[in-house]
Amino acid sequence: MEKLVAYKRMPLWTKETMPEAVQQKHNTKVGTWGKITVIKGALKFIELTGDGEVLAEHLFEAGADNPMAQPQAWHRVEAVTDDVEWYLEFYCKPEDYFPKKYNTNPVHSEVLEAMQTVKPGKALDLGCGQGRNSLFLAQNGFDVTAVDQNELSLEILQSIVEQEDLDMPVGLYDINSANISQDYDFIVSTVVLMFLQADRIPAIIQNMQEHTTVGGYNLIVCAMDTEDYPCSVNFPFTFKERGNWQTITRTGNWSSTMKIQVICTVAMRMEIVFNYALRPC
Repeated sequence: MEKLVAYKRMPLWTKETMPEAVQQKHNTKVGTWGKITVIKGALKFIELTGDGEVLAEHLFEAGADNPMAQPQAWHRVEAVTDDVEWYLEFYCKPEDYFPKKYNTNPVHSEVLEAMQTVKPGKALDLGCGQGRNSLFLAQNGFDVTAVDQNELSLEILQSIVEQEDLDMPVGLYDINSANISQDYDFIVSTVVLMFLQADRIPAIIQNMQEHTTVGGYNLIVCAMDTEDYPCSVNFPFTFKERGNWQTITRTGNWSSTMKIQVICTVAMRMEIVFNYALRPC
């Protein structure tokens, strides 16, 4: 079975206090598994079709390791004994933990894909928002610094960091200033550059390059506007051609420009075409 993590636990229920909703046909959300733990007595778990017909019945007793309710699978429960006491926990995949628990946006798909290539190290989330990428990276062993210019988003992220007892600096930073001062193994900026000042993009990218360690990576996801993939949204900045973002391999300085050697794809997002490049440095 794939690794799952608990993100929410409901109160201890008895025959009298268990909600009516769990006794009626219901299911869990997409990507959510339900686990019932019986402390005392016994509970019946009934698998149902979408029309409410019974598929199977299972007796859940105290001390037993009961199977999980699968995502979106219809079911209901009923008390078997008058003294039953039980609780319900919700589980999800590790990458969905923070979005499920704190209702944040899911980690960007390209960051997930990058984990097949990028190893844990010192990371910077440039334009972190409420932490969709930085929280995931911290969860996966990266030493993350998260910066943004939106104070409200940073307050929300700081609250999550404190609740989860994470060692992750969160700070206010104007990306247009192109003033990164520390070096990082991995710099991430997803769905950010197109909202910045167009004339500052070259300096921002150069600043990212200059502060990426040898062998490190930069990951940018940004809207592009080309003849083949016109952008219908009037962003302040868009990449005009994929060639605007080339793979540069660092061998001690940035003077050696190589042919594209790594993942370079075009992905459709909300009818906007994004240019995605994972760059080794």
